[in-house]
Amino acid sequence: MAERMLIATGIRINVEDIGAGKPIVLIHGWPVDHRMFEYQLNQLPRGGYRCIAPDLRGFGASDRPWTGYNYDTLADDLRSLLDLLDLNEVTLAGFSMGGAVAIRYLSRHGGARVSQLALLAAAAPCFTRRTGFDYGLDKASVDDLIRQCYADRPAMIAAFGQMLFHQPVSSPFQSWFESLCWAASGHATALCAAELRDADLRPDLAAIHIPTLILHSLHDQVCPFDLALAAQAGIKGAQLVQFDRGGHGFFYEERDRINRELLRFLRQAAPEAQPAPEFPPTAGLGRA
Repeated sequence: MAERMLIATGIRINVEDIGAGKPIVLIHGWPVDHRMFEYQLNQLPRGGYRCIAPDLRGFGASDRPWTGYNYDTLADDLRSLLDLLDLNEVTLAGFSMGGAVAIRYLSRHGGARVSQLALLAAAAPCFTRRTGFDYGLDKASVDDLIRQCYADRPAMIAAFGQMLFHQPVSSPFQSWFESLCWAASGHATALCAAELRDADLRPDLAAIHIPTLILHSLHDQVCPFDLALAAQAGIKGAQLVQFDRGGHGFFYEERDRINRELLRFLRQAAPEAQPAPEFPPTAGLGRA
């Protein structure tokens, strides 16, 4: 059950906290909230892990202050949450923008309380192309997203939703996913898009000295696969696992394989945990 927690940075963060055992903290992407991890949260605890999934400020049911929508502040919020819950030996798993926040956390807070990093379709080291980095979206495309946030957010959300999945998803699922976007503050959505556009995490990568798993789909239209290659090159010893059947939304399209890879990675740090569970079979999408 989700609970709103007052953290040291002065805002209330909505947190889903389920299961018991070694903690894995799941950081959602833009512009959704922790509920995007439904198909991880209903399986990973079976393996003997405690799953903690917060809504970043401005998203989901967390507070919506006017400021603080940058990686430094979001990383500080995360540090406050880990301190409040007194979590140690955490596996930090970030999807898309959440991956960028996780990387900034590790560089800004010296890796405090974290023992493993998992990057899922991370919007890093740079989300947009720039001098010396020829990968990612062009900045003008993100400028258009920001303008639409303030002018016609329904159209922006619908268009963004069409970019996410490589395989067809059901109309009810597409509507549900778009509803997660609607739960965010429009202002937070726009300012985080600007941070995605402008931030450069290349210098942060050298500060990561913990086991790192990179999961990324070859067909990702939001965070192209080249971003994963760049992240792997910048993080010493990082392991890259390529996915071939999904797009940016592979957390759903290839959910069974995502869960298996995360459990395998988790067990490297906690081999005493329960054996990897046999997941209930899922029909259609996501079967490996």
